[in-house]
Amino acid sequence: MGFEYQVWEDFVKCGLNTGDKIRVNPSILASWERCKKRGQNYREAISLQLPPEIIEQRREAYHRLIKVAKPFLEELYGFVKGSGFAVVLLDKDTCILEVLGDEELLDKDTSFRIGEIWNEETKGTNAMGVVQVEKKPIQVYAAEHYVCNNHEITCSAAPILGVDGEMIGILDVSGNSAKVHKHTLGMVVAAVKAIENELRLKAASAEIIKSYHNLNAIIKTISEGIISFDENGSITNMNPVALNILNMQEENYQSKSLKRIIKKDKIINAILDNGQSIVNHEFHLEYNHKQVRILFTAHPILGGNKEICGGVAVIRELKEVHRLVNQMVGARASFTFEDIIGDSEKLQKCIKIAKDIADSTSSVILQGESGTGKEMFAQAIHNASNFRRGPFIAINCGALPRDLIESELFGYEEGAFTGARLGGQAGKFELANEGTIFLDEITDMPLDTQVALLRVLQEKRVVRIGGHEPVSIKVRVIAATNRNLKEEVRKGNFRDDLFYRLNVINIDVVPLREREGDILLLANYFLRKYSNMLGYSVAKFEPQVVKALENYDWPGNVRELANAMERAVNLAKGRNISLEHLPEGIQAPGEVRKNKRISRLQKSEEEIILETLDSVGWNISQGASILGIARNTLYRKLEKYHLTEKK
Repeated sequence: MGFEYQVWEDFVKCGLNTGDKIRVNPSILASWERCKKRGQNYREAISLQLPPEIIEQRREAYHRLIKVAKPFLEELYGFVKGSGFAVVLLDKDTCILEVLGDEELLDKDTSFRIGEIWNEETKGTNAMGVVQVEKKPIQVYAAEHYVCNNHEITCSAAPILGVDGEMIGILDVSGNSAKVHKHTLGMVVAAVKAIENELRLKAASAEIIKSYHNLNAIIKTISEGIISFDENGSITNMNPVALNILNMQEENYQSKSLKRIIKKDKIINAILDNGQSIVNHEFHLEYNHKQVRILFTAHPILGGNKEICGGVAVIRELKEVHRLVNQMVGARASFTFEDIIGDSEKLQKCIKIAKDIADSTSSVILQGESGTGKEMFAQAIHNASNFRRGPFIAINCGALPRDLIESELFGYEEGAFTGARLGGQAGKFELANEGTIFLDEITDMPLDTQVALLRVLQEKRVVRIGGHEPVSIKVRVIAATNRNLKEEVRKGNFRDDLFYRLNVINIDVVPLREREGDILLLANYFLRKYSNMLGYSVAKFEPQVVKALENYDWPGNVRELANAMERAVNLAKGRNISLEHLPEGIQAPGEVRKNKRISRLQKSEEEIILETLDSVGWNISQGASILGIARNTLYRKLEKYHLTEKK
């Protein structure tokens, strides 16, 4: 009987004195005391075997641990094979997940089987149960086991820690106490360390793979083209958007040189040799029979020692950038033909013509006085056309300085002139690509710009100021003017070749005074609109107001009527609209109408004189004779209207 057995027997029967306690491993003694406190049977261990379905669930839950640990279990068993030992893998709750052992041991002791529980409550003091409690390696030798039917074995176990430092399992080697080696526990600890290292490597590898797939998924969903390349400029990855922009197949980009595709050696060298970032560099690209204008942004990738090990480029097709810009700035047509209010025959005739030509690609000229709604017609035509999914870009040619209008329309390259924006800027024609451009007050366009516009309309291409590469465009042009365009051509203010190029479809937008019955209809519409907008109840017009509205000449047309109604609603504040709420000129329209009639009469006289003198080559005598007036009278009228012969 050895010392360990005697100490164990004394403990389970009557307890130990202080001297004997000191000689017992503190971890063993603490376990004995836990077992004794529970009133545990020290003569026979309890066999607790989990049901097959629970065992299967446990093994599934720990399948990664089993997969990683099994090669190490096999290697460890190779050292103890044939000596009556078993190598056991348990989960953190001491349930056996995997066991390798000599047949003589496994046949003799059915406790070493998958699904058996080896905690202190079932087996008393044992290495696996103590490790579960103390989470540190331990060897329990022979009579150190609390239950006497385990005194023939010695267990050496160590906890297996996961990547987060928490115990996830236990590795144990158990066998004949007479054959145990003093280095057995060291072998177990070494095997555990190897398992833990492998778990960390697997976790790190899984995290890297997960990160790669996450990054790949993100790159594929980005709406911009992404290209990664190595330190030699060879492409390593491209997302679907980049493949589409460059007209490439996924299997064809691997190891291709970025220089070969981009054809901008200077830019690529700046990234890879100098570590320079390139931001929004715009250039024309031609690859695989596809021509495209792109914005190119790229940044170098630096390694641990700050060396350049590659880079990432972002490419965006310029027309897509323009589409987003137009969307952001609201370059959309909001009016349709349903928004044009009026029942008069003349207006309905204008609307019919506009509807009939809406789906054409031909240019349109809208002529009419200020305020008649020319832009509303232009927007309605756009929204009924095949260009409706594209932008609607409006530009007032009369509102731009003469020296800026060409750069606004056609754009400019970087450095084209003093103050030119870095990177250049696209013009309105480029922004309007696949949509409609509305050129309002086109008669105010300078003659030299008219030449450039004519070239764009003929060639359907734009060359930016300071640039050389033409940009193909597909744009519907709608022009508008409040002047007589033929007269402007005759005066030399508008090029005749541009006039004939634009004047494919001509629509005269009728003035409000000629729209019989529409004045009151529109007045009531604006009355409701502004009453609702300003939060007032909708009132009515007093009879004298109706009369004043119908008698007024409306030189400002629909725009003037809308402003008059907004003023009236603000002043009436929900009460009926009376004369005092109208602008003074509308309150007493008689004199205003008289002055307008005189003005129109004078305009007609001016046109008749010009046409007559043009027909006789400005022979004053012949002209006066045809007009039926004296030569002196004709001279006075020429001076009055500031008329001279155009050379």
